[in-house]
Amino acid sequence: MTAEIEAGAIVELDSKALFLDPPHAFRPSAYWFWHSIPDEATCHAQLTDFRDQGFGTILVQARLAFPREHYLSDAYLAPYRRVVEIAGELGLKVGIYDDYNWISGHAGGRTVEGRDDLRERHLFWCTISQASGKISGIHHPFVNSMGPDILAWQYEGGEALWSDWSIETALLHPSGLMGDVLEAVDITGRVRITDADAQSCGFAFDGTLAVGEAITVFLSARSATSRLINYLLPEAAERFIEVGLEPYRRALGGLMPDPLGFVFYDQPAAGFYRWDQLAGNLGNSLLFDEALAVIVTAKTGAAFPHALLSLLRDVGPQTPRLRARFHEAYSGLMNSSFFGTLRRWADGCGIALTGHEILPHVGSWSLNGGFTGIDPRVAPATDFFGIDGFRHETAVDANNFVAQLAPKIGDSVARAHGRSRCTVETYATATRTPVRAAGQWELTLETMRAQAIRLYCLGARQFLWHGVYQTDGTDGDVTPFANPRFDFGPGINFEPWWLYHHLFAAETARISAFIESARPHTRVAILYPLHTAWAEGPRHSHAAHLGAWCEHLQALGCDYMVVSEKQLSDASIDGASISISGLEFDAVVMPSVTVLDMTSTLRMLSDFATAGGLLWLSGDKLKDICDGAFDGDAPAGATCLPHIPTPSDIAGLVATLSLAGPQIAIPAGRTLWRWVGLDGDGWWRIVVFNDGLQGLEVDISVGQGFACEVWQPEDGTIDQSGTSGRLTIVLEPHEVQCLRLCPADSPGTGMVLGGLQQVDPRETLTLEDGWSFSPEGSHAFAPVSVNEGWEVQGHSAFSGTGLYRRSVTIETDGDWALDLGEVHTAVTVRVDGQEIGRRAWRPYQFVLGHLARGRHEIELAVSNTAANRYYAGTPYQGDMLDKSGLATPPRLLLLTNRH
Repeated sequence: MTAEIEAGAIVELDSKALFLDPPHAFRPSAYWFWHSIPDEATCHAQLTDFRDQGFGTILVQARLAFPREHYLSDAYLAPYRRVVEIAGELGLKVGIYDDYNWISGHAGGRTVEGRDDLRERHLFWCTISQASGKISGIHHPFVNSMGPDILAWQYEGGEALWSDWSIETALLHPSGLMGDVLEAVDITGRVRITDADAQSCGFAFDGTLAVGEAITVFLSARSATSRLINYLLPEAAERFIEVGLEPYRRALGGLMPDPLGFVFYDQPAAGFYRWDQLAGNLGNSLLFDEALAVIVTAKTGAAFPHALLSLLRDVGPQTPRLRARFHEAYSGLMNSSFFGTLRRWADGCGIALTGHEILPHVGSWSLNGGFTGIDPRVAPATDFFGIDGFRHETAVDANNFVAQLAPKIGDSVARAHGRSRCTVETYATATRTPVRAAGQWELTLETMRAQAIRLYCLGARQFLWHGVYQTDGTDGDVTPFANPRFDFGPGINFEPWWLYHHLFAAETARISAFIESARPHTRVAILYPLHTAWAEGPRHSHAAHLGAWCEHLQALGCDYMVVSEKQLSDASIDGASISISGLEFDAVVMPSVTVLDMTSTLRMLSDFATAGGLLWLSGDKLKDICDGAFDGDAPAGATCLPHIPTPSDIAGLVATLSLAGPQIAIPAGRTLWRWVGLDGDGWWRIVVFNDGLQGLEVDISVGQGFACEVWQPEDGTIDQSGTSGRLTIVLEPHEVQCLRLCPADSPGTGMVLGGLQQVDPRETLTLEDGWSFSPEGSHAFAPVSVNEGWEVQGHSAFSGTGLYRRSVTIETDGDWALDLGEVHTAVTVRVDGQEIGRRAWRPYQFVLGHLARGRHEIELAVSNTAANRYYAGTPYQGDMLDKSGLATPPRLLLLTNRH
């Protein structure tokens, strides 16, 4: 039986029933981008379409094209309520996306209207060697790069202007090395503001500086125009709830918690400001409130000015500890003020709180390899375990269609809080143009499916797409964001392949449901270096080291979890293994960890190594522990790599692990996506996926012999395949298999699953000539080549469905198959007027059944992507057209056996 969380209630589901018909928690979900207030007919039609294409959950999101002044108006809330009602009637679930566009907390600007005290307030600093200085040139590269429409959304008048300048502290200190923080003298009372305006602030010291002396001045200012809030203030979150969430609660009476069961927040963070005088270890301005000084002093045991100075420069041996404790206090205040306040509101409404913070690793394996231009310590963007403690359900986001860290972090933090797995929001940014918002209208369902399967193998439960669109925007306007077409497209319901989406939805939901019933077979625990991240900053080697361990372990098929210090401190050791949050590990990794929070963590690691457990260290050595003294020695028995671990380094270490669980082998030089777990009945569950371009042979063994079941995610059937001593699976490109194996007393014989159906080479017909083609909407057919796509045959801007037709005469009665080879990108096959099958990913192979001798008519309806249509005549086209239609001659194959 499997427990599913549904609007706060635990529902027990039979494993096989769950697989056959996965409920909404496993089916894809999506943001529904609104660009205007829709009428009821549009709401009903689009929601029905979303349901029919396999979605389980929808979140309405008012995007930048939606008039901000209409957001949360009565005219907005009335159709919103109707949407929730219709969704419930259709069997869909709904969540509240909690803000306008994105960045939770501003309520489309309502939070700060009439409440300037709630606008973001920041600390800036300047170090000088003379008696006067200035803060100037304040800018927000992160936002500026996205263009004037984003600036106009975040700032009244489209510009960040500053007011209420105040000197918070000033310190006189040596300009060179410091041996102790107490060498810095507080001179706050001797520094005054000399001039200030909306973009700068000057100040002066009333004395003179000796040679070798410097002054660092910290000034605060409030943005007079920002619509973003100060996340340190619980009253800002309370105001956000009052004007941004309570309107939903009032409008949705009787519809919460079902069908509307949760509220979803998205990247709450104030501006990542830089300025001309910025210097030191901290890369962006800090949010500020007077309460911060009290909390920091209590946490660090140091005077607030001294703690601030440690953030910028080395102030002696206390530096790592001061920095780590400062950011612990700062992060804790943000988390409790914002997320804690939202959690209380969600609890009061009887709905779940979920959503995701800024993930600096998005789209990358390295902890800070995604948003490389920010310092995540100044936002809720580092303490992922702490933030997750406020959620009912974990969510993360992922960028583009490559393997990345986010889902593994999501699964890891969920397990730290007694849950498992996560929702993964996936959004596309352009790779063919620097304008990231242009998106990827070239996205294929094959690419989307492959990414979803990877995400499930990495820890996702639900795939959240960003997004489905109300409209597809307008021609002749290339403005990013304001034209919905270029707002992180594609809106997949406007892709020509959209009518195949339900195939993707059903299959991937079953893969997720199959995984749900088992505990992952994790061998390695990787310590999340939180206090190192706080003390060292995002450019320190811990970020790349953690990414390297995660990426290379994944490639080797050695599963792992990222764990917190608290989890390690609460762990139990059993022989040479360590039990952490219900999972057993044989090895623990410390990725360039220089600062720990607790001495109990180091004790646990030492005890684990002494008991025979494997402790793997890489990169920089540990130099401080925040709650006690450290003698500078690594635990005895640890394996230490001074450099960033290479694939061969990690492969050598993994080879030292004892054999346990299913053994999966593939040819050298090939890669395989896999997930392995043990279910409650003692059966191993295995997912194997070949995302390569060539077929792949996979050998699996479990002890001397095993019983085998094949669970088909494509249609939900379960096949009993008998007992075997060894299982060989031949995976076609982009083929996935779900297997359930149980050790058996009898070894049985070897077994082979999958593989191309055998063909008689005398009866392979290559259908290269004789094809005619007609684009959708045209009744005229013309000759066409099937060696290249229609985009180079006179239809360069055509996005839609094209029909290929030809007749063929066969001489042999028998069972035939059709192999289409390379197709761009989804196809429906008809023979003699009868539909044979539909596919939107490789292998494009169809069993046609029995064909008699004689003439037969073949029709192929091929749908491409929307890229050639929407990018035509824009700067986002890139240097080539997207392939469309058939690109290799189809082949008819006479079958001699069938699997």
